[in-house]
Amino acid sequence: MSSERAKRGFFYGWVIVMAAWLAMFVGSAASTSFAIFGPELEDEFGWTRGALSLGFTLNVILASIFGLVAGVLVDRIGPKRTVIIGAVIGSLGIALLSQVNQIWHFYIFYGVIASIGLALSYFLPTVATVRRWFMRRAALALAIALTGSGLGIVLLLPAVNLMIDAFGWRTAYLALGLITLGGLLTAGMLLKKDPESAGTYPDGIEPEPAEVAARADFSARTEQWSVGETLRTRSWWFLIGAHFYEIALIGILAHLVFWAEDLDLSRDTAVSILSLYVLAAVFGRLFSGYISDWYMARFKISRKPVLYVCTIGVGLGCFLAIGVSSATSLLLVCLLIGFCYGTGLSVFPTYVGDLFGVMNVPTLFGVLGLVVGGLFASIGPVLYGFIHDATESYDVAFLIVGILCLISAVSLFLIKVPVKKKALPSS
Repeated sequence: MSSERAKRGFFYGWVIVMAAWLAMFVGSAASTSFAIFGPELEDEFGWTRGALSLGFTLNVILASIFGLVAGVLVDRIGPKRTVIIGAVIGSLGIALLSQVNQIWHFYIFYGVIASIGLALSYFLPTVATVRRWFMRRAALALAIALTGSGLGIVLLLPAVNLMIDAFGWRTAYLALGLITLGGLLTAGMLLKKDPESAGTYPDGIEPEPAEVAARADFSARTEQWSVGETLRTRSWWFLIGAHFYEIALIGILAHLVFWAEDLDLSRDTAVSILSLYVLAAVFGRLFSGYISDWYMARFKISRKPVLYVCTIGVGLGCFLAIGVSSATSLLLVCLLIGFCYGTGLSVFPTYVGDLFGVMNVPTLFGVLGLVVGGLFASIGPVLYGFIHDATESYDVAFLIVGILCLISAVSLFLIKVPVKKKALPSS
């Protein structure tokens, strides 16, 4: 008899992973479409990069706020309804961008409407749902789902860029809105809240008694913490500090095409480098997902060594980005940063579950996204944009964010596994 008592039949958790993948595929392309449409708007309307970056920053801030709302909605009405509601709102915002004529139109359609809808429909609801369906293979399952995010940028954005060349940016925006609607609605219809609601177990496997006993030494990591209890731990605040590196990454994603064009590269070459940057992140996610689960199972200790690759590697890439002057050096720096970024993107969500349990993961993701996305990630685009407007270079921005990445590594080092205090027995 197998040591793992698996229920016969196909495990629906892999359908959840594929649904999350699809949502990531279209949602990430819509969310990061600024990278290819921003230069078009700059050329047509003469808006500065700083002004355009404010729209991207508004998008990131509201996405983080409504990420918290998404976490609450997933807990209360389930991921299916949450994603479907967000799909309608988000795709409408993207389609309305085809009618932009004033900068405030861009702020409203992209910074507000699209941001709210996409926050409700593609990242947090799907990541949190995948995390509930998997225990042993959590990092791998998340890594597979998150490759959709990378491949959406790698495959869908270049296709949209071709539509821009062929039909103009307005038609391309409308087409992207329709693609987003179809993909997110399909994904939402496939989602189920958790394995218990489907009459199965995480990973589709009923654990052996011996396995349950073996987890005893690691019980603190699977102990369930309420949101209030979590926010009162030092580890939570160090976890937030460990995300300073997000300032670097969102800024690079928003300005990579601008940066490449400053080096006299063509728009098509710039989009190709953007695609390779994200493709490197896809490989980083898959690699770290497998290594993280293997490392955790083999040594029963923290996933932190994998996360050091993310924070320190991104920081090194930012320092190397200073003074980049050729397509080759730009590509190499982007590959390094992209791969290291990918290692963190699949492991950090799993690490939250390791520290505080999986029951409140959707809400905890929302709170984390509110701080990280609302504050850290929103700083990146405007930091890069206004520094470039002032200095006609991104070098000072890279120096600043490189230092912040090192602060992330220090914060990560300071995270300890929280242990609940036991009430003393009455005498």
